[in-house]
Amino acid sequence: MSQDDQKSAVSAREAMGVFVNFHVAYRQARVYEQNNVQFQERIRLLFDTFQKILQTGEEVQIRIVQDSVFLNQIRLKFNFSNFHVYLFILEEFKNWRIGAASFLPGLTEVEMQSFIIFLSKKLLPQSNSFERLAEDLQAAAFAHIRLEKIPAAEEVKLVGQNAVPMYFLGIYHLKEIFDARHGVLNLHITKRWIQSIVNLLALDESILFGMTTIKNFEDYTLNHSVNVCVLALSLGRRLGLSRRELIELGISACLHDVGKFEIPNEIVDKPGKLTSDERALMELHPQRGAARLLQTRTAQDMPVSAFVVAFEHHLTPSLGGYPKYHWRRETSLFSRIVKIVDYYDAITTKRVYRPKTFTPEEALRLMVDLSGKEFDPILLKAFINMIGVYPIGSLVVLDNCEIGVVIQPNANAAFVKRPKVKLISDTRGNKLDGGIVDLVEPSGTANGFKRSILMSLDPDQYDIHVYDYLLSQAQPGAAGRAKPEGKPSAVRPTAP
Repeated sequence: MSQDDQKSAVSAREAMGVFVNFHVAYRQARVYEQNNVQFQERIRLLFDTFQKILQTGEEVQIRIVQDSVFLNQIRLKFNFSNFHVYLFILEEFKNWRIGAASFLPGLTEVEMQSFIIFLSKKLLPQSNSFERLAEDLQAAAFAHIRLEKIPAAEEVKLVGQNAVPMYFLGIYHLKEIFDARHGVLNLHITKRWIQSIVNLLALDESILFGMTTIKNFEDYTLNHSVNVCVLALSLGRRLGLSRRELIELGISACLHDVGKFEIPNEIVDKPGKLTSDERALMELHPQRGAARLLQTRTAQDMPVSAFVVAFEHHLTPSLGGYPKYHWRRETSLFSRIVKIVDYYDAITTKRVYRPKTFTPEEALRLMVDLSGKEFDPILLKAFINMIGVYPIGSLVVLDNCEIGVVIQPNANAAFVKRPKVKLISDTRGNKLDGGIVDLVEPSGTANGFKRSILMSLDPDQYDIHVYDYLLSQAQPGAAGRAKPEGKPSAVRPTAP
């Protein structure tokens, strides 16, 4: 422990407890009334942890330094289980341009509660966010709370413009929705998140495509729903949908599987084949999903497409699949989009009940075979063009025996088979954290290229987690960065 840590009135473990309690109180303030029992209990817990520090004469300060979070002098260390706490607070502070929030001795429980409600329910202005916040804070007369703006030298892009935090924020927002027991669904937050995803896709969709290769999140349905949303929005952009239509498509894609949370986990995650009764129950999730959305408090603000997609996303162009109904001649455009991306993400994800996990290339070949039967042919063609011959996250062997992960497609349609690749092993199969090579780099000979893809590999066969490389590439050096795993040194693929 450093000297600075020793001077603090709180241990690292207690500091994390303060931060987690602050996060939970802040989130609860957004959805609960002030007199809610759970919210009041969390406020008491938070104030008790504050008081332990304040009674020593020391202030409680939450400070953001670049992408690190400090409570007083203690740098908080986050792991995968609590990474969402870090991401949420980081986004809130950077949205408001807050560099530090200090709570001074003399703070009362009422003052602390009023501040959390004040900040959590306040709408973010379009510009001068910190200056406007400071004016309102002064008017509210919070005597024992001080805010500092992020120094100009440290001010970085908003987390809303960073694909990695935004992806995980989507997962945890969906978790809040699916865990709600009283029909709570904050569509304002959902729309704001989807708007950020649309903005990111317009800037560089390759990073978000890479994030959809994350397949080991603790809750498959949450992970899958965010992946489906990202892929559906990408396809919607290719189809020329307006921004308003994209927001509606994003909401519909996010919530398409909400009905699965009405099905027992032992059926959803059953390792063996479902019985006929279990299959019948599983096939009820579209109806249950649409019904659950209709029962939410914000149902009147929900786009109609969300109910329709929840109900239709397992139907085929000829209205086969499930549930059975006959009063429409065809499914909606959004339902057909979601069906394609839902199927693609599902079959490229390892599941306990499925012996075969398809590589991206295998998945696309299978979907082509099912074109017209399971999928709208025109939409499927647009999706395949979007994904590319070697989709982002593909593990490939080059003709010089180097192994790499595809991280970005080539924008030139003439070079669709020549993406950018991050090298993860050398020509002898030795593991390395290599650079990024562009496969259009010429060899120096006439019409020749320095490297070409020889074949693709199944990462699972070699225990290589491609999403680790994509995650570290998307946010190098950031907190919570995943360390590449796997054993590329053991890969000895044989040329076909």
